[in-house]
Order: sequence, then structure tokens, then C-alpha cells
Amino acid sequence: MIKAEDLKEYYPFNKIETKFYPLLVQEFDYFEKQKGDRLYEINRRAENTKYLTKGVVQITTDKGREKTLKSTSLSAKYPVGDANKSNTMDVVVTSPTMEGFQINSNLLDHLLVWNSVYTKADADSPLRGHQGYEWVVGLLKSRSVQMLPQGNIDELFNELESVAVKAGQEIISEGDPGDYCYIIAEGVAEVYQVVAEGEQKVAEIGHGTLFGESALVSSEPRNASVRMKTDGLLMRLAAATFSKLLKAHVVRWITAQSALEMLAQGATLIDVREPEEYGRQSIQGCFNIPVNKIRKNIHKLNLDATIITCSNLGSRCASAAFTLATLGYDVYALQGGIGGLIKSLNK
Repeated sequence: MIKAEDLKEYYPFNKIETKFYPLLVQEFDYFEKQKGDRLYEINRRAENTKYLTKGVVQITTDKGREKTLKSTSLSAKYPVGDANKSNTMDVVVTSPTMEGFQINSNLLDHLLVWNSVYTKADADSPLRGHQGYEWVVGLLKSRSVQMLPQGNIDELFNELESVAVKAGQEIISEGDPGDYCYIIAEGVAEVYQVVAEGEQKVAEIGHGTLFGESALVSSEPRNASVRMKTDGLLMRLAAATFSKLLKAHVVRWITAQSALEMLAQGATLIDVREPEEYGRQSIQGCFNIPVNKIRKNIHKLNLDATIITCSNLGSRCASAAFTLATLGYDVYALQGGIGGLIKSLNK
């Protein structure tokens, strides 16, 4: 096990503020390998940056160059090879056993950007002075942020505003237009939706959780209310900035013709309109899950399937696509609405 204080010896962790080390070590996965096992393989890109703590590995590049890496060497304080070029090398264990640790490469890259933003921030910046920074890791691990180009991460942090909140305070209200999305830096909040019997609590969310983004994606009223369960601190992002930095990179649009080709290959079509609209016009074999019910019905969807969301004009299907993308689904939003797809089917 790597201790927080040990990170000073490892690159690039030695470039990061030591106050963030306890957060970093919580993100490590530890692994053991046997002789002949592979850490990296040519033509197979890896998602994690790996470090060797015990044993010996042989590195062979796609150019035929070979190198032996021992855990006792200074080189073992650096990643095993270049994680960004993991598909250009074979790394094979040559000792009887081998031990190491790894961290998601995207998360590490984004944490390095965060560290740079933090160190450059003024003393009175909303990014400084927090009781803890678990929210930063939570935000960077969110699917929507991981899909961002690295160049957008620093701008995302620099655009955040901090807002102190009290227990019982309503942050967003169902039916209101969307003006901000929020990240919980400190505290706990509860999510409520109006049902036939009144108001129902549907979720409890904590630090690092991004909420309020659906209305910004769809440009439609809020589909839920969020109230603080405890005192806390929120970081918020204005709608215009959200659209520029997040929406444009997370929501992928496809034409009706491309959708038909994907459906023929087994993709799942989800109509995110209300049941009344779906009843008047729909496509056979399509699932109907209203956009504000996506999270509650997530168990009905296959995580391994490609999903296409559709609605009338596109705003609701964009919102659904954003939600599903942040939950790890391979998802596209249909351009031109359900009517355009029906026309293409009838050609």
C-alpha cells in the first residue's frame, strides 16, 4: 500500500500540492501479477497509468526496442512506460510475481490541470479555503467532465462561483427555468419530484455531485427540486458557460439515416416524450421513458447497448442523452425529431 507521504517520490504526483495526496491515494487500485502476465499490449489502449512497486517487467516497443524495469530502480518512480502510448508497447512480467498500483489516466491528467489552476488562484478565489477537496475528485470523476478536452478543464474551474447554503434551503425548484448547475462541495442535499400523491423524495446527493444540468441541456423547466439537508457550500456554473464547456462536448447528435443504420445493428431507441405524445405517434420497438424518469428507469437499459434518444424537436432528447452519457452509456441524440425518423423509415 502506498502512503500519502510516499507520493513525493513518484512522478507526476511530486508536482501536485501535498494537501491533495490523501485524496489521490484513495483513487489507487492495487494489483498483483504472475510471470508472463501483461500490463500493456500493443494495439490495446489502457485506461490506467501503472506503477511498479515489486518485481521486474520487460518493456518492448512497437519499434522493437527493449528495456528491463526493476522495482528497485529509480525509473520505477515513474509510470511503467507512457500510459498515453500504452497501445505502442508490450509490458510483460518477468519476475515470479509482481505488485503495483494504478490510477485512471484521464483522472490523473485532469487532477494535474486542477492543481495548476489551484496554485495560480488568488488567495480570495472561490477555489481556495475549503474544508476538504473531495468535491474536486468527485467532479473530475463524473462522466461528463471526463469527456471534456483537457484544455477545457482549467476554464471550467476558473468559471465556478461558490455559494454558502443553509439546511432546508431550496437550491432549484421544479418547474423553474434553468440558470445554473451546481456541484456540492460540502454538505448533503435531497432531490424531490411532484407526484400524484404530492411531493416524493427520489434521491440524496453529496459532495462531488453535479446537479441541475438537465434543464440547461434541454432549455426546459427544472424536472425536480433540490433542497439542502445540511448546511453546505456549493460551486455553481452559469448556463451559458455550461453550454460552452460541457453540453457541446457530451451530447453527440446523429441524423435519421445514421440512426436507422445503428438500429439495424442492434441499437436501442428511446422515446423520451410524455406517454400521451408517444401514444399519438411512435415507432414500433421503441421504448418510452419520459426524460424526467430516465434515472428512475435506468435499470431497464443495457449498459452495453448503444442508445439513441428521440423526442419532437430535440431539446428533451439532448437532455436524456446528456444524463445517460454521464451514467456511462454509449448514447446519441436524434436530429430532426421523431417525425424525421418516421419519414426516413417510410421511404
